[in-house]
Amino acid sequence: MSVKMNGYEYIAKTLKGYDVDHVFYVEAMFRMVNKEFGEMGVKRVMAHSENAAAYMADGYARMSGKPAICMSQSIGAANLAGGIHEAWLANSPVIAFTGKKTPEYQYRGSYQEADHRLLYEGITKFNGDVSTSAQLPIVLRQCFRAATTGKPRPVHLDMSNHTGRVIELGSVDKDVYIEPAYKSYPPYRPSAEEGKIKEAVEAINKAQKPVIVVGRGAMMSEAGAEIYELAKKGDIAIVTSPDGKALIDEKDRLWCGIVGSYGMDCANKVVLAADLVIFVGTQTGDQTTFDWNVPSMGTRTIQIDIDPLELGKNYPNCTGLWGDAKAVAEQLLENVETKERPNWINECRMLVDKTLKAYEEKQTSDVLPMRPERLCEEISKALPDNAVLVADTGYSAVWSATMLRMKPGQKYLRAAGSLGWSFPASLGVKCAAKDRPVICFTGDGAFYYHLNEMETAARNGINTVTIINNNKALVQCRPDLSLVYKGEPEKLPERFHYPDVDFCKIAETYGCWSKKIEKPEDIPAAIEEALNCGKPAILDVRTERDADVPNAL
Repeated sequence: MSVKMNGYEYIAKTLKGYDVDHVFYVEAMFRMVNKEFGEMGVKRVMAHSENAAAYMADGYARMSGKPAICMSQSIGAANLAGGIHEAWLANSPVIAFTGKKTPEYQYRGSYQEADHRLLYEGITKFNGDVSTSAQLPIVLRQCFRAATTGKPRPVHLDMSNHTGRVIELGSVDKDVYIEPAYKSYPPYRPSAEEGKIKEAVEAINKAQKPVIVVGRGAMMSEAGAEIYELAKKGDIAIVTSPDGKALIDEKDRLWCGIVGSYGMDCANKVVLAADLVIFVGTQTGDQTTFDWNVPSMGTRTIQIDIDPLELGKNYPNCTGLWGDAKAVAEQLLENVETKERPNWINECRMLVDKTLKAYEEKQTSDVLPMRPERLCEEISKALPDNAVLVADTGYSAVWSATMLRMKPGQKYLRAAGSLGWSFPASLGVKCAAKDRPVICFTGDGAFYYHLNEMETAARNGINTVTIINNNKALVQCRPDLSLVYKGEPEKLPERFHYPDVDFCKIAETYGCWSKKIEKPEDIPAAIEEALNCGKPAILDVRTERDADVPNAL
């Protein structure tokens, strides 16, 4: 017999049943649900902005492999949508709850009211309008099903009343029903069709210069070991997108660098030289393929993806393998021939060695202010074997992807496009990985976005280490601004330079541990001290403003 319960009880019990143990929010959404969460032991992390709350949920989802929850009242829905956009770009299963005015207030110019569904329509897989508590048994389960199946992505429910109170106080006469498959992703691991596997295996066996391009989908599927064994069996070169970083040991002979416009010239040259490119869990987007020039159009490809719409979308000369990256890699591993391709691997190694040699001069430079390459080199040395590194977008992503050497056991997560994502996201990552060192790598321009979340970290005991590459500027803007102000160079600094702000003083005010670093030799000890200080830690590292990222091709 079904037990009648209030909406807030039904929501809390359902989310707890799906193993939700954290929720990220800004007052005043679902206050009654939040009270239930407190009694259930669910950690409630209140952020200083809805955007940051969504980023925290995104970081939690990417790290935990589970859907994550964020929420805001009606007026915060637009701010929350900004964070959900990042989750959409990153294929991250974030569930967003927002409040809305009740029907009698709609279309009347009500205070703080807008059509929230329009804000979320293009950035969610499921976008529901909930007017009555009786809908909860269907829509809550649908959230988890939509968020985790196929290509994971965010979902949204708009709840009646600006804080969701109508839904909280309504009654539900259905039992709580949990579908365990959708507690995490991927819920299913489909294999590719045998005929397509045979076609792909024939292409791999015949190829003289094959390369595997490892992307975000391979990371989400945890397919690194299977991909590496496939590459080792076939003597196949491997490159990764930034999102596939750390799946492959970056000191292994088969590893050939980070591919794409945020990558390394050696990796892009390897892909250009290949006669077969095997894409694993990458959408073959413009950044990964250098605007669809790496590889060149017409190159023979194999593409493994959980979303059949991706297969051959950007490279039509393709054998599409629809399925889970881990499962399909196992199929290929079982069927490909054992090969040795010494000439091809030697060609690749020459390209890699040349690139790493070119990096070395700046990675070992003692110049002050220090080079970002030297900062990354010192971080590489100090990273614990189980560390999670969370990088921002822009130059933070380029520096960390190209200059840090990482390996399986460590994890690399980076913004899919939103400047300022990394710091709040790293707090969500740490909530999902309490026993692992979590290090955020960000620029000062990105850190300014959400530096108030230092207080959130201190209040909640979320002890991350944040390394600020502080060059006192939005340096990625410089190349184009230099063209815009070509005839007026004296006006250029005011467009992207920042004053000399002491982030340590701000951090200490918020209750964080901090240290300013001006010499590269001080970095390893500072990182160790930060990891052991027992507080959220901020390292304000002063670096050269004129430094540019390396050429990617």
